[in-house]
Amino acid sequence: MPTVCLTNDDGPSSIGLLRLAEALTPRVDLTVVVPNQQRSGASKALTLGRPLRIASDVNTGSYRMIVHDGFPADSVIIALSLVRKIDLFVSGINSGANVGYHRMLTSGTVGAIFEAALQGYPGIALSYSADPVHWFTEKGVSEGIEHVCHTSARLIDHVLEHGLPSGVDGLNVNFPAAYSGQSGLVVVEPSNAVVRNKLEKRLDPYDKPYYWIRGGEKFSNESHDAKEVSRNGNITVSPIVIRSVITEHTERTRLFLKDLF
Repeated sequence: MPTVCLTNDDGPSSIGLLRLAEALTPRVDLTVVVPNQQRSGASKALTLGRPLRIASDVNTGSYRMIVHDGFPADSVIIALSLVRKIDLFVSGINSGANVGYHRMLTSGTVGAIFEAALQGYPGIALSYSADPVHWFTEKGVSEGIEHVCHTSARLIDHVLEHGLPSGVDGLNVNFPAAYSGQSGLVVVEPSNAVVRNKLEKRLDPYDKPYYWIRGGEKFSNESHDAKEVSRNGNITVSPIVIRSVITEHTERTRLFLKDLF
């Protein structure tokens, strides 16, 4: 039976995580390794400046669950140290889409898959478009989650059986809101949409200022993952490529700098 490590950036109470774990246990040897609380926006951060502590390590009867006080990418390091064999890393199911390069590079959900890819392991990041009220919560969205889990499990089975495409290190998968199982699947490049992050100044009850980062995306008319998910209601799959061949770009950079020193 193949061995899968499931993680997320929302913590052990996430509905998406728990329902996906239930869907996977009949078909894989599953280990769940997750942060003990919300770690959204952590990207590929690792806990390097303090001890990393295991809060719990229990057998639920269906799978082993390890909860720690670090970041999502720490889950990969922990799993590779404490689990004997891992065939595939899966991260999610996140409440809120992770479309476009900006969200992919910021997301703790996708960050765990970046870490897995850098360690030489295939991975799949799974996210479910949701109303902002469900972002950054411990439980996340539940409507339609069974359909998302069913389709995700089929995709995971396919990757376990066939492997990832040549040259691809991971997959970033996004489901449309209120997914009913009827959406099409589109393989598409991530959006290059610019996210204009700005600081919003607010006052606490004692009239002391604090700041909140707010952002807004502007999409072009080109086809990309954000439009396919939010406007066309499709599932998107975007390849994650870490070890791309960059010979041409390296040569261009060499020529650009040849007379500098």
